[in-house]
Formats: sequence, C-alpha cells, structure tokens
Amino acid sequence: MTRRGALAIVFSIGAAASAAPQPPASSPPQPPPPTFRTGTLLVEVDAVVRDDKGRFVQGLTPDDFELLEEGKPQQIKSIYVITGATITQARRASEASASEAPAPDGANAVKAPPRVFVLFFDQEHLQANAFRRLRDAAIEFLTREFKPGDVGGIVIGGTMAGNQLTSDREALLNAVKHAQATSDKSSRRLDLLEWPRFNSESEAVRIALANDRDVLAQVVRRACQDDPNVCKNDTPEPLIMGKARTIVGELRPPAMRTVRTLQALSTGLARLPGRKTVILMTEGFFVDEAWADLRQIVGAAARSNVRIYSLDARGMDTRGDNLSQMSAMDAGGAAPLEAYNTVEDGPNMLAVDTGGYAIRHTNKFAEALAEIAQDTSAYYVLAYSPAISAMDGSFRKIVVRVKRPGLRVRARRGYVAAEPAHVPAAAPSRENAAAPAAPVAGGTPAPPDVPVAAGLPPVTTPEAAAPPPSAAGSSPDAVVLRPDSGERVRTLASSEEPEHGSTLASQGWTRYQKGDLEGALVLLEKAAAEPDARPWVRYALGYAALGLGHREEAADAWETVRRAVPEFTPVYLDLADAYAQTQNYGRALDVLKAAASRWPDNVDVLNAIGTIQVRRGALDDAIKTFTKAVSVKPPDGVAVFNLARTYELRYFKTRRYSPNDGRWIGNNADLQRAREEYQQYLSIGGPYETAARNALQNLDWVK
Repeated sequence: MTRRGALAIVFSIGAAASAAPQPPASSPPQPPPPTFRTGTLLVEVDAVVRDDKGRFVQGLTPDDFELLEEGKPQQIKSIYVITGATITQARRASEASASEAPAPDGANAVKAPPRVFVLFFDQEHLQANAFRRLRDAAIEFLTREFKPGDVGGIVIGGTMAGNQLTSDREALLNAVKHAQATSDKSSRRLDLLEWPRFNSESEAVRIALANDRDVLAQVVRRACQDDPNVCKNDTPEPLIMGKARTIVGELRPPAMRTVRTLQALSTGLARLPGRKTVILMTEGFFVDEAWADLRQIVGAAARSNVRIYSLDARGMDTRGDNLSQMSAMDAGGAAPLEAYNTVEDGPNMLAVDTGGYAIRHTNKFAEALAEIAQDTSAYYVLAYSPAISAMDGSFRKIVVRVKRPGLRVRARRGYVAAEPAHVPAAAPSRENAAAPAAPVAGGTPAPPDVPVAAGLPPVTTPEAAAPPPSAAGSSPDAVVLRPDSGERVRTLASSEEPEHGSTLASQGWTRYQKGDLEGALVLLEKAAAEPDARPWVRYALGYAALGLGHREEAADAWETVRRAVPEFTPVYLDLADAYAQTQNYGRALDVLKAAASRWPDNVDVLNAIGTIQVRRGALDDAIKTFTKAVSVKPPDGVAVFNLARTYELRYFKTRRYSPNDGRWIGNNADLQRAREEYQQYLSIGGPYETAARNALQNLDWVK
C-alpha cells in the first residue's frame, strides 16, 4: 500500500499516467507558466551549460545560444531556466525596457514539475557482484538525493517494481533492498571461458557475424595453447565457429528484452510532466542488429522529454576495452581486439543522443548517481519553431552551441518529426501547470519478440475509461490501466439490469480510474462478495487484480464472468491474457479455442491464438492462424502485421551460417513473405507503421 500523502503514479511498461494531487482551494493563482511541448509548432531542447570547472552557468539569454536543425540556424523563440524547483524565463537584453525596474529574485518564477528518476537495473546484463554494488549505490542515492516531491521508479529487468512510479521514498528503498541478481550474465561469462576459450563476447560476434578470419585465427591459436593435443590431428576451427554462433544466439534475446524495455520507458513516460531521467545500469548488451531500434528509442525519448544516463557497471574492470568508431561488423586485423567493444556502443549512444551522458571507468557508483541528480536539477529549455514544419517521420539532427567562450553545452542530438497520437491528456493541477502532460505516441507495446494480439492486451490508442452506469463520472485526472478496460466494462454493464443496493462497486471503479489500484481492489472485492453482484463488478475486479500483479485472482474473477455471460467475447481475451502472463499457455489456448468454437472467424480471437502459438514456439501453427485471420474482408491490419512478424521470426529462427559459403543460409521464401506482408500492412495503415518500416529496413540488410 502507498503511504498516505505520497504521489503514486500507476505505470505499466509502455504506458504511464499521473494523478497529481489537487492544491487546496485557497491556493493563490499561479502566474502564466511556460508551455513545454513537442509537435508541429514548437520543438523544445534541454541544454546543460557548464564552465571549465564543471559548474552550471546561470544568466544566459537567447542571444547566448546558437541552435541548428539539420545544419540550418533556427530562431530561438523563448528560453527558460530550471533551477531546483522553479522555472524562470530568460529574456533578451533588447526586450527589457530601460525604465523597467529589475524584478526581485524569484518574482517571475513558477513551480517546476517534479523530478522523475527511473533506476533501470539491466538485470540480464549484470554480474552478481556488480548488481550488489549498484544496489548499495541506489540505496544511498534514494537516501541522500531523492527529495520531497521527487517521483521515482525501480525497473528490475523488464518489470517496474510495484507497477508504479511513486514519491514514497520508503517504497522505492524497499524495492531496491529486495532486488536480487540473476546468474544469467555470470553464466554467459563462464561459458566464454570454457574451451575453446573466448576472451570477450566481441570475439564471438566478429567470428559469427563478420566471418573475421584474423579474430578466428587468434582464438584458434589460444585453443591450441590451452589444449595442444586437440590440435595435433585436426583444427578446432569448426568447434570455434559453432561456439561463436551459439554465443551470439544467446546474446540476442536478453539484448532485445533490454531494448524493448527502454523503448517502453521512452514512450510510456510521455504522460508525466517535465523532464524525466532514466538511469541505465548495465555492463552493456549486444546491439549490432538493433541499431534501428536504438534510433527509435532516441526519437521516442525526445518526444517524451526523457534523458537516458548510462552507468557502466563494470567499473574499472573493463579489461582495457575502449569505445571506438569500429563496429563489430568492420574488417578485423586493422586494430587490436581490445580496441573495440560492441557491448558499450548501445548504452553510450543512447546516453549521448538523448542529452544525458555515459559514466564509465569508475567504481564510485554512489558518486556517479549523485552527479546525475545534480545534472537534472539545473538546465535551460530552448524553444523554437522548426523551419521544416512537415511531420514526415524523419529523424532530424539538432546542434546546440553557446557563443560565450570557455563554456560547454550538452543537449539531445535530435528528434523524430512525427505527429503525436491524439489521446486525452490528464488535466494538470495548478501546482504542476508549468508542464502539461504530453500525449502518448501509441498504445501499450506488445511483449518482446511476439506479435501483437488484439486481446492480449489490445494495442490501441488509449481512451478515457467510461464508468459503469451506476458509477460516478470520471474525474479529470482519470487514467487507463489497460487501453480499453473502461469500454469493455461499460459494454458489459450496459447489457445488464440496473444495479440495486451498495455503491461499493461504483466507488471501486472510480478508484481504479484514478489509478488507486489498492483501494479499488479492496472495494471491488467487497462488492463482488455481495450476493447480488453483477458480472461487470467481477470483470472490473479482474482488471484491478491484474494491474497489481495478482494474475491468479484476475483469472478467477474472469472465469466467473465467462460462466455468467459466455456470449461476452472480450472476457475470453482477457482471461487468456491472464493465463499467458503466468506462462500457462495451455490453459490460455483452451480458453481461446472455446472462443473460436463460438466465433470461428473472429479476428481478435484468431490474433490472440496466433500470439500464444508464437510464445510457445509453434511458428508454423501461428502462420496458419494469422493467415486465416488475414483472409477476412477487408483484411485486418493487426493480423497482417502479425503474419509479417511471424514469417520474420521463422526466417531468423531457421537460418544457419555456412562456413563453406561464408554466408548465412535461410528460407528466402519466409524472408520474401515477411517483406510482402509488411508492405501490405503499410498499404492498409495503422499504429504499427513505424515498426513495419523499421522491420523492412532491417530485412533489407539481410544478405
């Protein structure tokens, strides 16, 4: 339970919303605040300016900055400076009247939005000892640097602790203290050291993906030194190449999970006001096949006002690896192996391009986190109208300079020129009016490495949840925890007779809409226990339970609804989702097959079945299911996208590297079908157009 008085923000990876506390009625009105936004009319760029001693520089005006977009100078419309908890406007010297008396300090200041910190422990890319040191540093950071009014979240692996952001320091500390390391990274390290020995993951990448003969020769020499008897009669090359391919295959899934979590954070934090800080704590991850995804994260971070800081958890123990411009796909031999490190490139690029920075080669993790906290407390915001107003989806590079000598400036390096999706934003309180919530660019993302299914959960633009007939009206700060939960509950409630008696259910649903899951669960459980409780009450109870991670309770509630109203299609989809989240895929399929027996041509049901089949690894069956879903007229866009994704997955799952041919061998028919279905999806249109274009770009690289 969240402590009384603490700001709690319900957060599911991929969607975030705030329920800001309303100020007392007697609060004096705030002066007109600046507006922070990105869109067709105004682009805003945060800039941190420091002198040669690393101190933040105050007193700069628009005349002191130069801003270029795609190499062309842009006129700065306005500039604000955030220092601590206040925002003040900086004016050009020419704008100040000579007769105007100087305003006292703070006279034109308004309250800044709260600082938001998300500490992301990249669990699958952290060895146990590094994880423990980071955990201790995070505890010190929360104890010393996390101030009243700040908002924080703890992400362990791909899960937000407590499924929410909160201003409750004790809740955050408790989440960190109970976090546990995994053995994944350590196990991969031990696998590297087994004969034939690899000194780094980069060696495996160079051999498996670039067919680097020089690197292969180095590993062969090392293997023969470690075990000369093996090399007397034969070469260990085939074993080494096979091990390299195995290592790369093991690197891909955890790397993609990390990338997907960062994508979800960069998009989902959009609804929160002001600047958000994501601190990525990692030893690095394999990125050579995910550069397009990383660029997408940079674009989403720009739209959501997110800055990513990366903290290299290896500390001083980086074994001499230094970041360079060499990629793992470059020809080997021109530089020593220790001159490049593919696992560093991704975290460093994300940090630099989003306006944060990378902290490396230090064991003082607590000091590093304190430095990041200081960096988020003082910065300028430059606003300009881009000369190119068309929102064409392109990534546009930004350069910010300071004209005064001896000063250094750091800002994000670009943004994606795309129209934000239209969603109703939560009404900000006057206390936080300085930065209204930005719209979310899209709905809840699909789970990693699987297609999207219309019911697992539905992927749509979130809409304001509508209460059941007997519930109170939605408050202005209502939030949606599942994209269409309000619509589904309302649909079910409208088919029932008017409810009599207790208002517990209405009160519980209202709390759910406001993001108070704990309070909603208590009230809805009591309402569901009443003898005359309607099915919609148990349906709403399932949503509250699932939002808190009580998957079994959600499934029990929805099974009751299915028995009571077996003709209500959405409950089958939600029920299957609950079972899938517990990895009970057999039970999920049973539910969906029961739905398919009632509605054999229902596209949502078919998409859900196909998604479960993909999660089970039954790609052939999934292709048959999605093909059937695509056959409806007109073709369903989600089904087309899912079919393309599944062909793509099957192609990469079955392709093999041929040492004799020096290239990858795969089912080109699957590759071609994936391209065709992605093109078909683009012709239909829908919310996944960016993902489809990125997939086509990635497939174009396949040789």
